[in-house]
Amino acid sequence: MFAPDFISKIRIAIIAFFVFVLYAVLCIRLWQVQVLKGEDTKAKVSRQYIRKIRIPAIRGRILTSDGYPLADNRPSMDVVFHISEMRQPGPLGKTINFITANVEAVAKAIKRKEYPSRKDIAYHTSRTPGLPLTIFRDLTPQETAKAFEISATVPGMELVCDAIRIYPQGTMAGHLLGYVRQDDPGSADDRKNYSYYVPDIVGKSGLELAYDCYPGEPDIEQAGLPQVRRPLLKGTPGQKLVIVDHRRFVRDSGGEGTPRENGKNLILTLNYKAQKIAEDLIQGLSAAVVVMDANTGEIIVMASAPSYSPQEFVPYITRKRYKQLLEDPERPLFNKAAQGAFSPGSIIKPLMGLSFLYFLPQGDEAMECDGYTPIGGYKLNCWIRPLTGGGHGILDLKEAITVSCNDYLVTNGLKLGVDKISKTYASAGFGKKTGFILPETAGRLPSRSKKKNWNVFDTALISIGQGELLISPLQAAVYISAVANGGILYKPQILKSIIDANDKTVHVTKPEIRGNLLTKPEHLDYIRAAMHNAVYAENGGAKNARNNAMEIYGKTGTAEIGTRARHYKNTWFAGFGTSPETDKTYTIVVFVENGISGGKTSAPIAAKFFEQWTPE
Repeated sequence: MFAPDFISKIRIAIIAFFVFVLYAVLCIRLWQVQVLKGEDTKAKVSRQYIRKIRIPAIRGRILTSDGYPLADNRPSMDVVFHISEMRQPGPLGKTINFITANVEAVAKAIKRKEYPSRKDIAYHTSRTPGLPLTIFRDLTPQETAKAFEISATVPGMELVCDAIRIYPQGTMAGHLLGYVRQDDPGSADDRKNYSYYVPDIVGKSGLELAYDCYPGEPDIEQAGLPQVRRPLLKGTPGQKLVIVDHRRFVRDSGGEGTPRENGKNLILTLNYKAQKIAEDLIQGLSAAVVVMDANTGEIIVMASAPSYSPQEFVPYITRKRYKQLLEDPERPLFNKAAQGAFSPGSIIKPLMGLSFLYFLPQGDEAMECDGYTPIGGYKLNCWIRPLTGGGHGILDLKEAITVSCNDYLVTNGLKLGVDKISKTYASAGFGKKTGFILPETAGRLPSRSKKKNWNVFDTALISIGQGELLISPLQAAVYISAVANGGILYKPQILKSIIDANDKTVHVTKPEIRGNLLTKPEHLDYIRAAMHNAVYAENGGAKNARNNAMEIYGKTGTAEIGTRARHYKNTWFAGFGTSPETDKTYTIVVFVENGISGGKTSAPIAAKFFEQWTPE
């Protein structure tokens, strides 16, 4: 048997051995954590307590070429609560109750009836306590004064100045501008890069959407990050670093962050004075006006009526109001100038004249208009027959365009046939989009392949701008500009330049050629002379476009629409003139739904426009 002292020594040795082993394991583990994996440990601690807050940039402005703001930002005085400074001891519910009580107290003081509910406060406090909670936005001066007075008694309350998107010209150019909304953080590409995410104000339609980022550029490659496009209007966000505790309440600053880079400003080709005049002239109508620099494609005016105010969508639009806009039979959200596809009627006759001169041996040969064109067993009336019982008599192509003779156009159109007509129309850009930055229609180009059982009557109709031919007012402006400038189809441009935050021009848009009319220079001279006669000859169909400001070359059009039960007329004027002040040639297209005639409805609008607008 072993002595008791020996057994005690054995026990002590065993215990000491295990203590030594445990101590050795602990030391080895500490060495691994602090030395071998020290950098990884520091990174984990940093990620646990340092949080990145995304700071959105201030959105860029949109201005007209003559300096008027169409989309801008104005200061908005807001009330925010800093949750970390309002934390109460004990359960989180006590903090939520405290914040809720103070929200109600401030609301009562400034007499606001709408404010965040306890549920909203609880969600913010538990999910994003590192971000200030915005309680009230866009305070009036009276509300601001009262809120400042009460702020001394509410811990964590602050009045901050933010930017809110405004559209100072109301409904002007509403279809072009579009509108903005706050971005959805859940679908943002960079959401995972930040602990607390304050989203951008982003474009949802119109130019606000088209120029949110630089259009037409490939995505930027970023190491370890999603590909993104270079921001334009919306700018580049910054970031702020904060130190939080285990409950994610802010304790201190986490050092220097990254400053934001505010959005760049857009200078449009649009002229404010011209746009306002055009919109005033078509107010109360269902109509569109496009004015374009014929030698560059720059859009001076793009007006569509009725319009809407983009301000209705800031900060959001109610479902009821949005439904009203969508269901309005006059379609105020629809840009007729670019998206509308309509029968052009007789404004197509100058283009048909070019086709006759190009394809027919004697394209301007005289013939007699007896008031109708026989097609099989049917007589297709010239517009003059119901008025006089007869026709225009003997006339050549120039006179036919001057008086808008249907018989002349249909007779020679049948000689051409659909294939040659379609080829001419395609050269004018019909049946395809113009390349405009905003949504637009391609219209409809007539051809045998697009309509089964094409017949001679179909050919007759497209010869006078009806039937299977549909174009937009924007396409009409591009085609008329080509007649004016020598046959060049320019891409319609709305962006003149881009200006950065330091007022430095970083981009200037250059003219872009998209195609050429199928014609010859001498044929264009002939047709321009015919369009001049249409305005200034005593029997000219477009004489109501005459004005004292600018010499005009033009053509009217009246398209019969609908059935006998619901019959109406779409009326047009399309023309151009050279300004004596700027020596620039401007194209104008006026389109009015449900008008009387092109000569009585649309041509006078063109005349009034040039009488009221002086190019500078």
